[in-house]
This record gives sequence, C-alpha cells and structure tokens, in this order.
Amino acid sequence: TMSSSRLGLRLAACLLNISEARRKNIVENIAKAALLEKNGQTHPEVSVLNIFSDRDYNRSVITIAASVDDLGLAESLLLHVPGCSLFLFGEADLPEKRTLVQRRKQLGWFTRRDFSTLEPDLGAAPARRCGLTACFRAL
Repeated sequence: TMSSSRLGLRLAACLLNISEARRKNIVENIAKAALLEKNGQTHPEVSVLNIFSDRDYNRSVITIAASVDDLGLAESLLLHVPGCSLFLFGEADLPEKRTLVQRRKQLGWFTRRDFSTLEPDLGAAPARRCGLTACFRAL
C-alpha cells in the first residue's frame, strides 16, 4: 500500500524519442541515465515504464514516469549521456507547446541534409541525424 504522503504525488510522463534501435546497449544506457540524479545516484521517483525499439526505422521510444517536480530530467540526461541533442515538444516546449509533428516540420527533420546546423533546445548540435526529443505531460 502507498503511504498517505505519496497519494498526493503528481506525475509527469516523458517520451524520449531516440534515433537509435540497432545498438541495444545505447538505448539501455539512455534509459538507465533517465533514472539517475545529478549526483549519479538512482532517483527514487523516476521509473522507466516501457522501451519500444523499431530496428527497421532505427528509432526507439522510452516512456518514463517522474514526479512533476523532476521535470529537469532532460538536463540530467545531458549529464549522463554526453553528446546528446534535445529538441523539446509538447508541454516541455514553452511557451509554444508545439506538437511533435509541428516541431519536426519546423526543424525540417525529414528533409534536412545537414543536421549540424540545427540548434537544439539543450545539448550540442548533432553531428549527424541523431538525437533525443523529449515531451513531458502531466498525468
């Protein structure tokens, strides 16, 4: 049973879209990094709910649940997964709150040839077509 102090916990879901599915160790390392606090300790209020990988399209989606108070998850991932490029959408894309489709169109994600010219919301510009996108939604 849950303690009464946990009943009021407000959760947020984060969908991490990763341009990688064929190297399972990379996807798993990113999922593990989502569980860590800035000091490297496992965060008690963050859980990886699901990992979906599509080898044909070389993409993975990691679903994470965390306390609304821990919306700094994207910044934490940058510390634990060097070289990440994060492009935010949905509730994480303030003030515009663009959908994933709108964000990808704005970036020219499917028509762009030179990804090194992109300016991510967090992290370094991608050296090739890769990166993470994050979306937080309150549950």
